[in-house]
Amino acid sequence: MNPHEILEIAPGASAEEIKAAYHRLAKKWHPDRFSGPEKAEAEQRFRTLAEAFNALKDNARTESTPKQTDAPAAPQISLDIEPPVAQKERNVDDWYADAKAAYDRKDYDRALGLANYCLRMNGEKADYFLLVAKSLDASGSKDKKALVKAYESVIRLDPKQADSVIRLAELFQGLGMHVRATKLWERAHTLAPNHKVFQGDAEKKGKGASGLAGQFSELVEQGKALIQRLLKKG
Repeated sequence: MNPHEILEIAPGASAEEIKAAYHRLAKKWHPDRFSGPEKAEAEQRFRTLAEAFNALKDNARTESTPKQTDAPAAPQISLDIEPPVAQKERNVDDWYADAKAAYDRKDYDRALGLANYCLRMNGEKADYFLLVAKSLDASGSKDKKALVKAYESVIRLDPKQADSVIRLAELFQGLGMHVRATKLWERAHTLAPNHKVFQGDAEKKGKGASGLAGQFSELVEQGKALIQRLLKKG
């Protein structure tokens, strides 16, 4: 089956049409929407869609020249002959490279879908979880549960990932989970005491990450004072 048929588009479709078709079908066949035997079929379709999209997206730009009105079939034939199935079997590193490239060009939905696909191939890779987390963050996702879970997985697999510890501390702080946030701020400070988030100048204090780090420092000092008072009473 050629990539046009997979994406349910006509030969000679524009880059915009190819992208729209891919997003529509990728959403329809995303494996997370299925379970049981249907999930395996969805995973195969999702992978096939990504391969078809990769096969067509670059070619569509060169085919969109307006002067080929006499023989529109010519570029279509070249696309149909192009054998995506003859390409080397793609491995997880190939899919991850595609996911990172999508993230770099700010196509966060595609980056997220491909990063999740990488995780289904290898669910113990911190980099894959990190790309999921960063894609969710960059897209402005309101699914804080998924965001927290992704950063927790990064830290579980790479305990020294200071930036992820800091981002998770920010999330917990924003959710009002101050005890968990404080522990994470303390952990982040131990991992990277010279990190910029702990060195915000006075002007920035109280804003963004620097303000949260400042709150952490205040909580630590309050905890120390409380312990001293309890020791004196004892």
